[in-house]
Amino acid sequence: MIDSTKTLSVEAADSLLIDARELARLLSVSLATCHRMKAAGKLPRELALSRGCVRWRRETVERWLVASEREGRLLDRKTWLSLDPTTNGRTSP
Repeated sequence: MIDSTKTLSVEAADSLLIDARELARLLSVSLATCHRMKAAGKLPRELALSRGCVRWRRETVERWLVASEREGRLLDRKTWLSLDPTTNGRTSP
């Protein structure tokens, strides 16, 4: 028997990471625009789970959006990494 108090529910685990489709939905842009933004370095750093499978931490995306709103523009990755205390100013990809 699995002790449910010691494991994440499927819903909780799924909500920790989001894919490009969910990120595009959060940004109210098309999936193609989301991919262009990623290629241009305009999104927070993604996690490569496997070859061709990337996800973003929901918490990071939410902090990035709040900081972008404060700045009055979407922050590019380099600017975000310099501002986000969880990256320790790390700017390398």
